[in-house]
Amino acid sequence: MDLIQQSMATPVDNFLGMLIYAVIYMFIAGLVMGLALKFIPNRLPYAVKSLIVFIAIIISLIIWWQTIAEPGIKI
Repeated sequence: MDLIQQSMATPVDNFLGMLIYAVIYMFIAGLVMGLALKFIPNRLPYAVKSLIVFIAIIISLIIWWQTIAEPGIKI
């Protein structure tokens, strides 16, 4: 357990920490996408539904970049 806690200390500078954070972010992004797709009404046009999903993906990528990738690059 100590190894995992040390690996997840930010900024992440090892492969195990990056892998753990990647799995966490993929799970959260999948959950957000699932919720977004569940609550988007079917009467909306396909383009609007695709735009909502695209925006959710971009937001999750920005959060990932600012919390994990960028601090790891600065090391």
